[in-house]
Amino acid sequence: MISAPSARVPANATYGCGPVALKINFTDSWLGEALHGLLSQYDAPWGNPVLVIQATIGRGPLPPEAKEPTGAYFRSWLLRVERQGGSLISLSKSGVWLKYDSATCEAVVVVPHGSDEPSIVEETEQQLILLLARGWAQAGWTPLHAGSLLPPGENRCVLLCAPSGVGKTTLIAAALRRGWRTLGDDKTLLQTGKDGLIARALARRFHLHPSSSRWFSELGDFGKFPHYSRWTDKRVVPIASAWPDRLLDSAIPAAVIQLQRIESGVEVEPMDPMKTLHTLLRQVAIPSDAEYARPLVACIGAVAAAVKAATVKIGQGAYDDPALVGRLEKTLWELLT
Repeated sequence: MISAPSARVPANATYGCGPVALKINFTDSWLGEALHGLLSQYDAPWGNPVLVIQATIGRGPLPPEAKEPTGAYFRSWLLRVERQGGSLISLSKSGVWLKYDSATCEAVVVVPHGSDEPSIVEETEQQLILLLARGWAQAGWTPLHAGSLLPPGENRCVLLCAPSGVGKTTLIAAALRRGWRTLGDDKTLLQTGKDGLIARALARRFHLHPSSSRWFSELGDFGKFPHYSRWTDKRVVPIASAWPDRLLDSAIPAAVIQLQRIESGVEVEPMDPMKTLHTLLRQVAIPSDAEYARPLVACIGAVAAAVKAATVKIGQGAYDDPALVGRLEKTLWELLT
């Protein structure tokens, strides 16, 4: 995700990100402004943080001790990450370097001079997402790339899993119009404990494409909302701007759906526990390091064993047909009963 510079950010800023607080010293004001969009999106209320991470972010040369990470801890198109004792070392494709000491909860992010600024911002954001994922795990939570829906009066939720662009946000918005509620459309934190499973909200905003305006006229002119990324025309839409009474802070995971696209209509196929587990694991960035991966996999396994699940295939024009929207709503209800 790329965030355009949009706010005056002090040199020392604190961001609440669920159970983690990031206290950041920005030695470059432009970077602070460019990263504000990412860091300010985690606006769901959590109270006092479980973990506080002190971070310094600025431009400069790589430190002398910096070496090319092996990627043995985690590897993506943009990042190579390795674990050295209690520290994570990460280097991005364009040379953004991160070191995070899990024992002291201190992080340093070094951004190179003279590189393509949009790429540098994107890769710095990816380093911060890596940092937050590790912090959330240290605080006892598993980050899941999924949305959620709860029917009126219920505290049990359906988790919605899908790659970007398949339409989970559109489905959530369509359900909100019919009285359903949500923890959010994109990021959810999960935890297992003596009281069972719990899902918590992180962000109170949607990422909607302007084409959705034909279904959701209550949102008004999409041009008033900021862009989510330079890679998409999706806009950042505060959920409360259209549905102020549809936001919840926590829920009990009781069902999972995997969304897919088809040409037309709506199709529903039950999922067995193994396919459910596979679907959920694809929504979590699991490190290769066994010690750090184990609690994340255990949490996802507990969710997969406890929920009902289905694959839901939605046609391109489904939201133009009230009957099909009603069928989707019925499917969600049936998974929770």
